[in-house]
Amino acid sequence: MKALLPQRLALLAVVCAAVVRAAATAAAAPPNLVVILADDLGWSDVGCYGGEIPTPHLDALAAGGMRFTAFYNCAQCCPTRAALLSGMDPHAAGMGDMIDGFAADIRRAAASPHYTTRLDPRALTIAERLRPAGYRTLMTGKWHVGAEDGERPLQRGFDRFYGFVGGGDDYFRPRRLVDGDARVPTDDLPADFYATDAFTTKAMEFIAEEDAGKPFFLYLAYTAPHARLMAPEEEIARQRGRYDAGFEAVAERRLARQKELGLVPADMRLPPRDPGSEPWSGTPAQLTEMRNMEVYAAMVARMDANIGRLVAFLEERGALDDTLILFLSDNGAWASGATYEQEWAETCDTPLRLFKLFTHEGGIRTPCIAHWPRRIRPGTVQSRHYAHVKDILPTLLDAAGAAIPDAAGGGAGGAGGGAGGTEAGPASLPVTGRSFLPALLDPAFAAPRTLCWERLGNEAVRDGRWKLVRAYSAVRDYHPVTKRGPGDGPRTGRWELYDLEADPGESCDLAADEPERVAELAARYARWAEEVGVVPRERIAAAVDAAAPAGE
Repeated sequence: MKALLPQRLALLAVVCAAVVRAAATAAAAPPNLVVILADDLGWSDVGCYGGEIPTPHLDALAAGGMRFTAFYNCAQCCPTRAALLSGMDPHAAGMGDMIDGFAADIRRAAASPHYTTRLDPRALTIAERLRPAGYRTLMTGKWHVGAEDGERPLQRGFDRFYGFVGGGDDYFRPRRLVDGDARVPTDDLPADFYATDAFTTKAMEFIAEEDAGKPFFLYLAYTAPHARLMAPEEEIARQRGRYDAGFEAVAERRLARQKELGLVPADMRLPPRDPGSEPWSGTPAQLTEMRNMEVYAAMVARMDANIGRLVAFLEERGALDDTLILFLSDNGAWASGATYEQEWAETCDTPLRLFKLFTHEGGIRTPCIAHWPRRIRPGTVQSRHYAHVKDILPTLLDAAGAAIPDAAGGGAGGAGGGAGGTEAGPASLPVTGRSFLPALLDPAFAAPRTLCWERLGNEAVRDGRWKLVRAYSAVRDYHPVTKRGPGDGPRTGRWELYDLEADPGESCDLAADEPERVAELAARYARWAEEVGVVPRERIAAAVDAAAPAGE
């Protein structure tokens, strides 16, 4: 027996070493990566951001992970998606405006390669960068960054795709649904088809297609809660009466809840409503919009239930702990007669100023939830570091241990190190986003930097606590008869200056007190605009007017 003891100890040492090596290998294995993008969701619509809409599954992700208080988008659909996918400012990636037909006159007037109908082929997507690093690349939902040959998801790095190549569609009987690169006939859809459900189901099917143990990247781009406002009747019934008190009372309740959650300063007040807003009085038109909000809430609740389905699916497969999930919205709530007017849009973005299309905080600040049990401490709030949707690509590469392209388009390790598999080649455009992985791992992390925006002539620059912003004009929506809207006509808006640490609601304009700071930030914005290819809106508006037929 004594003679066998050394042999047994040696065997035990070998086994222990193997276990340690296996554990180290597992720990070093690249995570699965999931980006979930909502469409036109307001900053405070989710429960964990103060909203009254029931979102228990998103709230659970926040409780098990991190919420950002200041994460930014690009104020509208196509520009945000271009920035997210490419890691670049949208103009630099070829998408200075929308790609749809109604923006054709703007593109013609701009006459610039920075205003096109597709994501620049040199702006490599997350999928194009992750696939060489060994990832399966999957997408369901809304693409909206190019529809022609060479521009669609399967031709921009994704292995699988199911959804809408263009913008939105009917939620129940879509006519432009695509599986891979083939149109799905509407008559082939089941009677209970609902787009939000279908995108989730197909995403789980794609994940379940095992491929030699490869990690996966899933881009799940819901169309909810973008108009058309459509939800299953049973879901709408659950929201009846939720908005009967009117938008002013709902906004006050949201703000109170945000203070309880520690998302806004304890002494914060709601900013003044925009001059175009009307007080709540229960008029027939306002009651109609109130009912529309019930449908909107139903769409958000159904999206949340589907996110719960996806999370449960990952947990059942034993994959949840090794999956980094990011949830955000492509812009603020949309004030439109097709949905609800600006009073409700302002409420959806409580307590921030304005809404979609504008570069005030209500248009560009998005709820952002990050969940990664292996790395992110549960229940944390990141209020020190502000990040941008263009930072998602380098962050995912960083988390995957893959090379982060530097300004020359090559590979450079990020905060998480790693190398290999993502060589972009000399023709690729430079990634200008920054990894926020350090901010995910440490709530105390802060690395202020300059960020700039332009959307329909609405402009902004943020540097640290200071933000300079101006709206192009006082016009807030497109007129149904004149077809005029934000970004048309002459510029009338002036620069406004805000201290976002003290005044995140942009209530107290300090421009008159800080002329030197205004001048310095305006010059910084001008340099950025020239670098990324912004065409001054005044020039675009004048060219559009000159090209319009006489009498318009």
